[in-house]
Amino acid sequence: MSVRPNADNTRSGKRWVAVEGPCCAGKTTLSQGLLTEMTDLVIAHVRCYADHVGGGRFLPRPVPQSLAEDHDAVQALLNVEAARVELARVAACDLVVMDRSVHTLLAHRHALHRVTGLALLDPAERVIARSEAPAWPDLVIYLDVPLPTILDRNGGKFPPDSIFIDPVFNTGIRNYFSKVTDGETTAGETTAIVWLDATLEPAKLVNLAEGHIRDLLQGRET
Repeated sequence: MSVRPNADNTRSGKRWVAVEGPCCAGKTTLSQGLLTEMTDLVIAHVRCYADHVGGGRFLPRPVPQSLAEDHDAVQALLNVEAARVELARVAACDLVVMDRSVHTLLAHRHALHRVTGLALLDPAERVIARSEAPAWPDLVIYLDVPLPTILDRNGGKFPPDSIFIDPVFNTGIRNYFSKVTDGETTAGETTAIVWLDATLEPAKLVNLAEGHIRDLLQGRET
């Protein structure tokens, strides 16, 4: 079953680009850099899920205790998804830059399976496939960052026992996007994914990402 039956809902002449990667990879920095540099375009910016609701404490807890709890969490996150992309859907713009996308929700569940043993991905895919909420990106820019760098950049933002800096969890996040890139999951069937080294200087990352986005806007392969 495809989890992207409503992908055309986000295609109205504008292009949708998502910046993805683990926590502390630099997604927000890259997104803001693109907004600063690509001033010849009209760009709508979609904040990440946590920023949209005023902080991660207002989202479902990241590690559910059961399939039933995660079912409710996915529904809640889809409500956040619908709200955060609402203005971008109707905006008269050339490009939408999203700080995370529905792929984050799927990657999170793929990674949690490795940590908790709960098989969360398949049920989440079924719920998402029935939803009109997701704004599926035309292009994902994945910021690839080594696990030691995540820990170095954390700087106390997440406590030592946080799932978001857990090595097993973050390996699972990377594995999800690898599978989508290789066409091994239904989730990535029409999404182009480019991988960038997140340890590069921010200006270099912006330059590389901008090149891929302009290729997308001009109809070239990324």
